[in-house]
Amino acid sequence: MGQWPTHLDAVQGVNMKRKSIAIIAVVGILVIGGVFAIAQRAMHRGFGGRGMHGGQGAMMMLKRLDLTSDQQAKVKEIFEANKGTVQPIFTQLKANHEKLNALGGNFDEGQVSAIAKEQGDLTSQLVVARQKVKSQIFAILTDDQKAKAAQLQQEMKQRFQNRTKGFGSESQKSEE
Repeated sequence: MGQWPTHLDAVQGVNMKRKSIAIIAVVGILVIGGVFAIAQRAMHRGFGGRGMHGGQGAMMMLKRLDLTSDQQAKVKEIFEANKGTVQPIFTQLKANHEKLNALGGNFDEGQVSAIAKEQGDLTSQLVVARQKVKSQIFAILTDDQKAKAAQLQQEMKQRFQNRTKGFGSESQKSEE
């Protein structure tokens, strides 16, 4: 015959459930933190963290367009003229990032929502500023340079897609 569970068995079962829930919660927090870190890194890179701020991608493309010395001087003027608009946006984005880090493990939905809304507004301003600079630069390019720029942008887009092709594919497999 089977044995009836004792009080000790019940207590051990509850403790095991608590431990399991605690482990799942810790793993969940670590996963969410990792996703947040990846998103922050992508945001900084994708929204001018390099491009307009000493940027590798935009500057490399400009070098490949074989600009004349006059065009190079004009591009430098364009960057300098827009620096006063862009720099404060980067400064505020960084300050908001530090505010989020200062929250540590605490979650205050009101604070996080306010910071996220401000980050969205700042990102929008940055996209507008970036497009303004791009249009000013394109205005000084020859038709051949514009065609070459379009080709280079397409190549960069393709490289980015190839680099991110497998990203998220594991989660898609587990959902199927």
